[in-house]
Amino acid sequence: MARILLTGATGLIGGAILHQALERDDGRQWVCLVRCANADQGRQRVAARLARFTDAFTAQRLVRRAEIVPGDFTQADRDHDARLDDVTHILHLAADTSYFGDDRLFQTNRDGTLALARRAARMRNLRRFLHIGTAMSCGADAGSLVAEAQPDPAARHLVPYTASKAAAEEALAAEHPDLPLVVARPSIVVGHSTLGAGPSSSILWLVRAADRLRLLPCRPESCCDIIPADWAAEALITLLLKPDLAHNLYHVSAGLPSRTRWSELNRAFEAAEPSDGVRTLSSFDLDDRTVLRERFRAVFGLDSPLKRTMLRATRAYFGFCALDMTFANDRLLGEGVAPAPALTEYLSTCLANSDSILEQFADDIEMFAPTALQAPLAGPHTAELPQAVVA
Repeated sequence: MARILLTGATGLIGGAILHQALERDDGRQWVCLVRCANADQGRQRVAARLARFTDAFTAQRLVRRAEIVPGDFTQADRDHDARLDDVTHILHLAADTSYFGDDRLFQTNRDGTLALARRAARMRNLRRFLHIGTAMSCGADAGSLVAEAQPDPAARHLVPYTASKAAAEEALAAEHPDLPLVVARPSIVVGHSTLGAGPSSSILWLVRAADRLRLLPCRPESCCDIIPADWAAEALITLLLKPDLAHNLYHVSAGLPSRTRWSELNRAFEAAEPSDGVRTLSSFDLDDRTVLRERFRAVFGLDSPLKRTMLRATRAYFGFCALDMTFANDRLLGEGVAPAPALTEYLSTCLANSDSILEQFADDIEMFAPTALQAPLAGPHTAELPQAVVA
């Protein structure tokens, strides 16, 4: 019987995976490693995430099917909890996703992952270690169609986060060649194909902001590789549990079959939220900081620290949009995973239960704000962020 250790259960994809798995109740044991003072506290944290996919009562019922182990994956090599000894599969999702960081990112995402790998080496029945990276491990110069290949140590990265994830992959392969390692690299995860923005508004606010601004740092015919959380979860469960895989590295991405062109998104927005019929997207040079700043000021205003932080986040995400990358997913499709639904297919579902763009930005603000400030950011006083956040 599979006994699965999951890190990152309180995140978007981790929650989607756990919700799907526990709903099936197929006899597999799910063990969640959760940062918490005790198992009861951890259970409530996981239940809160599951409640984004179902009602609160069902979330409480489902979480009882999982085993909660208090712990920190970055110190897993010092964790002698016997409940981890019989793990057969590891699904490692937890990571520091801050866009702008320092050595902390590498300490968590590379060194912390190595600590988990050292603990995994003591699991006598381990059959698979599925490490979740990022499609942008390829770096910023990989071309318009990115193949499923090992990361280039010399690659140029736009932000330290993607560099730290690439470094984690390299270190795992170099220091733990005997682990049954498989790497999965999701592309951009936005919304849920049936629940819309309910589970999370992460990055959806950016797509909506680009539409509202009518600005793109690329041609309208450029592509974005976006997938919904539920499809990503199903693909990762397949890679985790399928007995035999043809490869040890996969993109979990829209790929050529399901990538979305910004011009198509433009039409989908118009269909879902009709305007005056003129929804023209203009291209601009991202190096010209004045254009974006002045358009942002006109559309959203810059009269609060929150809005100035959102401008900074928009500029950072636009840097990735300008790359016009599609991540080939031939390997994933070859394992029998159906193509992802394109964002245009479920955009209206996302918009139907969306808050304002500014409110949705709160789902991602911890990526751009100091850790000490993250707890109060989701509350009603988000607009009162300290000025230091946007320095």
